[in-house]
Amino acid sequence: MSPRGLNAPGPDRQVKLKARTVNEMPEQAAEQRVAIPEAEAGIARHMLAWGAVGAIAQVAFVAGWLIADTWQRPGYSSIKNSISDLQAATAPHAWFPIACFAVGGLGTFGFAVFGLRPALGRAGKIAAYAPWMLAVAGLAIGNSFPLIPCQRIAAGCTAHVQLHSPGGMTDAIVATIAFLVLAAAPFPLWRRLKALPEWRRLKPVMMAARVIGPICFILLVVFSNSGPAGLAERILAAALSLWIGALAITLIYNTRHALSSPASVPGRSTTQQAEQGTTSNAGSSKLTRTGGSSGYQR
Repeated sequence: MSPRGLNAPGPDRQVKLKARTVNEMPEQAAEQRVAIPEAEAGIARHMLAWGAVGAIAQVAFVAGWLIADTWQRPGYSSIKNSISDLQAATAPHAWFPIACFAVGGLGTFGFAVFGLRPALGRAGKIAAYAPWMLAVAGLAIGNSFPLIPCQRIAAGCTAHVQLHSPGGMTDAIVATIAFLVLAAAPFPLWRRLKALPEWRRLKPVMMAARVIGPICFILLVVFSNSGPAGLAERILAAALSLWIGALAITLIYNTRHALSSPASVPGRSTTQQAEQGTTSNAGSSKLTRTGGSSGYQR
């Protein structure tokens, strides 16, 4: 027997290795040409859908304030006035940003809980709470109720009037906490991402998010009553949507890569498929050895 034969794993070992590759490392399964069973393929398609939801949610959230800025009354400034003013009770077409923020919040929550969280399951207990930080804060930032009573540009509407109302107080507390959590989320989330090889390509994005997010949040707090508070808030909101969108796109890419592996036979388990491949390989090796032996005897 050759040294290569001595080092080769047995049939049972090959079956286990193939099954483990599919069940625990779906992204690497395509590279090793290991078929993904029907059950795992269904889960992968489910995660692919949630990745698309996450990407759409970020587009909706940014569109909510970016487009609504274009039809505000004279005197409104995207540099000085907050995004929250766009959904005030007296704001023109307030339903549009409210709907966009709701779609963004709900979509981000669904993506983080049902897409990102299971996709990072192989990272174990490392910062396992990070996807939940993204989910809860994303849902909170999309909340628009109760409404702020008036826009700051309206006559008689001051920061005091806004803050001392149910809508203004809720917005000030919830939005501030949500922005803080989202600015801090890239720190534990990157610890979890880098534990998985297929997610390490996001290092530049996450490193930038860990710098831009906290700086913009500090500027937002400093300029909350005067100065370019609106600009700081919009830069922070855009930066958050960009890195969350990058997570969603990466989930889509990883899942599509996993689904590009050879199609599995419907109704058959991973072990059965792997065993068939192992049996075929073993049969071929046996025939080769038999043929070689016969030739030697002749």
